Amino acid sequence: MVWKLIERQQKWMAGEKGTVVKDWGGKTTIALAFPNRYSVGMSNLGFQYVYSALNRFEAIVCERVFYPEPEDMPLIRQSPGRLLSVESQRPLLDFDLVAFSVPYENDCTNLVEMLGFAGIAHRSSRRGNSRPLVVGGGVALFINPEPLADYFDFIFAGEAEEFLPEFVDFLKQHEGGSFERADLLKDLAKSIAGIYVPSLYEPVFKENGFLESFHPLSPELPEKITVRRADLLRSDPCRTSVLTANTEFSNIMLLEIGRGCGRGCRFCAAGFIYRPVRHHRSQALLKAAESNSATSRIGLVSAAVSDHPEIVDLCSSLLDRGSSLSFSSLRADSLDSQILSALEASEHHAVAIAPEAGSERLRRVINKNLSRDQIYRAAEVLAEKGIVNIKLYFMIGLPTETAEDLEAIVETAKGICHHVLSSSRGKTRLATVTLSINSFVPKPFTPFQWTPFAGVAELKEKAKWIRKALSRVPNVRVHFDLPKWAYVQAMLSRGDRRVSFFIDKVALENSSWTQAMRSCSLNPDFWVMRERDRDEIFPWEILDHGIDRNYLRGEYERALEEKQTSECLPSHCGKCGVCGPRTKATGGE
Repeated sequence: MVWKLIERQQKWMAGEKGTVVKDWGGKTTIALAFPNRYSVGMSNLGFQYVYSALNRFEAIVCERVFYPEPEDMPLIRQSPGRLLSVESQRPLLDFDLVAFSVPYENDCTNLVEMLGFAGIAHRSSRRGNSRPLVVGGGVALFINPEPLADYFDFIFAGEAEEFLPEFVDFLKQHEGGSFERADLLKDLAKSIAGIYVPSLYEPVFKENGFLESFHPLSPELPEKITVRRADLLRSDPCRTSVLTANTEFSNIMLLEIGRGCGRGCRFCAAGFIYRPVRHHRSQALLKAAESNSATSRIGLVSAAVSDHPEIVDLCSSLLDRGSSLSFSSLRADSLDSQILSALEASEHHAVAIAPEAGSERLRRVINKNLSRDQIYRAAEVLAEKGIVNIKLYFMIGLPTETAEDLEAIVETAKGICHHVLSSSRGKTRLATVTLSINSFVPKPFTPFQWTPFAGVAELKEKAKWIRKALSRVPNVRVHFDLPKWAYVQAMLSRGDRRVSFFIDKVALENSSWTQAMRSCSLNPDFWVMRERDRDEIFPWEILDHGIDRNYLRGEYERALEEKQTSECLPSHCGKCGVCGPRTKATGGE
């Protein structure tokens, strides 16, 4: 029956362009694992970049592996050790390393299941000296590695571009050696900055359950792990390396034009952990686009695409070369005419903008410096360009949220329909306004890391009210996430190593999250529903992003006062501490 698994892998490869297949002779072998299905993993730009970057090293063979498809699950469960790589259809136990890319917290149970499917002990402490080593990377792990810490032998805390050359050199130096696992990991932790070996750090808890400290088990180890950032001016832009029709972005080359965002939205972890804002030069981006001959469709990716300093020239040059463009995110206050022309030329009929909160008061709280008139004007100019399907992103459960803020979400949807019709004198008809409304989850390394999650029951009531209020409004659709999953995400985002008890229950014992949470004395509300103390030590603070904690606290207090903070300007700003000497440490105007 294993032939069915092999057949599926071969079918995937047959539909791909850009797959790398290398001979194993004399090389270090790495299984790059994504804890979700093939279509999701191949839509992830970071995963694609690491696959391509590792295979550029002569001494490395990197192959991909994904969470099994539903129809393959019975066979995988019956045959432990039969989780296969795509390129050579070899089991993971044949590889030197299994490296997980973890962009989303909610994939953690898939990760643990995959270790079991591969025949690998799920806890690092139970692996002895056996290979492969199990490695972790990805944004979820350098926001908060602790809930998953016990599953990994080591974790890359930071961006791949900064690690890979050093790490490959380390592997070469230790190639063929008969090292004890513990000695190898200790040597790795000492040799490469940003490598976090969880087994070498012991969290100490107080009687009340609060974290007291992290204790390095060797004086040679740093107290905290410095998160490493890439210099994008010295790095090739991340782009899709393997094209396939079996993804969310079917046969589109994704091209990362920048990293980070200086807007300072207080809910957004990416806006803080990727500081300072960095952009690839237009010349490098055009060169990367030229290297792709498989498709003319290019998706520009960044936290704020329209903030790229050369976005006008970039769009113009790509359009002149016959490319069709799409954008990962657009801000309602910066819809440049060239971007609008690119959307029109590329025949887009749908665009998403993100007010995030319904009222201007609540947008001041979250530092989303966007007025109601700017949102309406954005809808008008999009409709003028023939873009008649508009998606709006909102959150519910934000700090200080009131009934009036929820009413403002409803009024914004109605107002967009009205303004488009009024401005066009009825000549333009919006096809749909789609509201995507998600539950707010407080994230580490943001000003809202102190705030509690709103609660499942409360969020359900808010969603119910909004749905009813918009039920009879023509051309308006509303989609909500499930608050119970947001609760789980909040626990995984803000928890410590003790949260792995619940992960084991779900991944290894087939329990539901509800059953797992009821099965022990640990109360998940401790991590999810509690307002954090001002001076409390957080589990994620084993990592050092360079952000001054006092700056984040100051921003939290400014939020409660409904005060906005100006945009981050790396060239001459030292407010948050990332770019150098701090000019102040209490938030900033």
